[in-house]
Amino acid sequence: MLEAGRVLGRRYEILEEIGSGGMAIVYKARDYKLSRLVAIKVLKQEFALDETILNKFKKEALAAGSLTHPNIVAVYDLGHEIGCDYIVMEYIDGITLKEYIKRRDMLSSEEVVKIAIKIAEALKVAHAGGIIHRDIKPQNIMVTPSGDVKVTDFGIAKAATQTTVTATGETLGSVHYLSPEQARGGEVDIRSDLYSLGITMYEMATKELPFTAETPVAVAMKQIHENFPDPAAKAPQLWPGLRDIILKLTQKLPEWRYQSADELIRDMKHLYRNRNYRLHNDNRVASEYGRSSDQIRAEQERERARIAREREERMKKVRRRRNTIITLAVLGILILLALIFLLKLVLDRLNSSVKPGESSVTEIVVEGNSSVEEWTEEEESEDEPEEEPDDRFELPNFVGSRFETANEEAGDLGLYTNVQTTNDDRYETGVVMAQDPEDGTMVRPGDTITLYVSLGPAQVLSEVPDLYKMTKDEAQARLTEEGLVLGLVSEDYSSVVPEGQVIGQGTEAGVEVAKGTSIDITISKGPQESSEKTGASGTVTISQPFTKAEENGTLMVVAYDAEGNASKIYENKVSYSTFSSLGGAIKVNYPSGTTKVDVYLNDNLIMSEEING
Repeated sequence: MLEAGRVLGRRYEILEEIGSGGMAIVYKARDYKLSRLVAIKVLKQEFALDETILNKFKKEALAAGSLTHPNIVAVYDLGHEIGCDYIVMEYIDGITLKEYIKRRDMLSSEEVVKIAIKIAEALKVAHAGGIIHRDIKPQNIMVTPSGDVKVTDFGIAKAATQTTVTATGETLGSVHYLSPEQARGGEVDIRSDLYSLGITMYEMATKELPFTAETPVAVAMKQIHENFPDPAAKAPQLWPGLRDIILKLTQKLPEWRYQSADELIRDMKHLYRNRNYRLHNDNRVASEYGRSSDQIRAEQERERARIAREREERMKKVRRRRNTIITLAVLGILILLALIFLLKLVLDRLNSSVKPGESSVTEIVVEGNSSVEEWTEEEESEDEPEEEPDDRFELPNFVGSRFETANEEAGDLGLYTNVQTTNDDRYETGVVMAQDPEDGTMVRPGDTITLYVSLGPAQVLSEVPDLYKMTKDEAQARLTEEGLVLGLVSEDYSSVVPEGQVIGQGTEAGVEVAKGTSIDITISKGPQESSEKTGASGTVTISQPFTKAEENGTLMVVAYDAEGNASKIYENKVSYSTFSSLGGAIKVNYPSGTTKVDVYLNDNLIMSEEING
């Protein structure tokens, strides 16, 4: 980690850290030479000595540096110092599209189309330059306050002009956004980026991901095998034409998707100008909903042809490898035979030149091939047609290996894999726990084997106890008995429950949750003082500010009098569960003479209410 004030390349002053990923840390910096702010992505030191990762890091700069477009984050420089490899990029004052989706209510169809067009424009330029991004997702798209959209992170981009295959054991990108061919480990092209854009548009339209599961392997299996969900089921307000476009982008077969970003942009601009625009003449957008039997048969036929092509390619590789080994073995034998033959001729000539009375050289007999005639016969027989060699081999043992490793090894042997997943206490998540057929069975390239992959132990559930009127210590002890954890503890007034006892809990009693789950509680502060004492003249109601169960923060309420004097009347740590346990809202009494109440969450103003006397 770099400290603020350090200067890289005698030019870039580090100001602060602004982000961190799996391999790199991103800093905000000042470029002295051009007097501008820049973002610097610095490779983490633990990866700096890995030549493969270092090359991948440099390729990111080269890939993105060759692209110039308003919707692509510009790359300015690539640098290296002792223990520090870095890329200098355009600084974007904004947030990721992922964060933008989280902060907003449901995005309108118009906004989804506007953002998607800008992403597609960036992809159009990248694809025209022979670059496939391969990791399109909301986390790699920036949105500025002015509404600009920028695609970033070309860290795993590849040249589209070369054969681009993602090995299953090295599948890249976030699995929730991978195309079926990426999840399968097959060939990747520009249509794979368009599939990922389709999932991104689905998330923008519905605030949800189309496929979720407990493990990446299970999500990948869903991407390959399960029908894509209809976005209109989650977002009924979605324009029908936008639904058509999302479903066309996310077809399982690449040939049924948009074939270029240009085609996609054309349809989205038609839709933007006319919200009633539909893809009526393209029956491929019907997806899994209402498809005709002819369409299903056509898709199945295409899928069978694709599998046959891939199988043939793998078998060709296996045959080439086998033929190379046989050729080298035959050459080795021929060379050995030639050497033995020459040696025998030399010895025979020496024997013929021995003078009377001298000892002769002992005759050398090659075991199993005692004469030149036998070798000659054998060499002649090699010209005769050979029988087709048996290409069967013993199936290795994959049990105990990671699924990614086993799947890649099976692919190298020319085998296809069928995956079954289930919970198992004996094996970690993602480990092969059984195979069919068993190891040692004779198989051929092109055969299919089944790998049974563990999803880890099944979740153990506990029933949430009733904590009402318990003290904090009693509640904690009771939760521990059930294998649960005490979560956030907040306080509120109660005229019924004595001070120090539980008046509410974040998760209702009787609900079954996974062991280790945190349960929030609210403790009574006793009865609220009467208005005669406090001069309370009203109540402000604060509705649930959180959208997800795991969110929490510090809530503070400030009251102002007619002269502008401020007084803090409430401050507490609260969570989603706190509001749920209190009926979805917190009520705070303010004193007489109050003219305004401001409500802050984590120091951000979320509500302001003028009080009319």
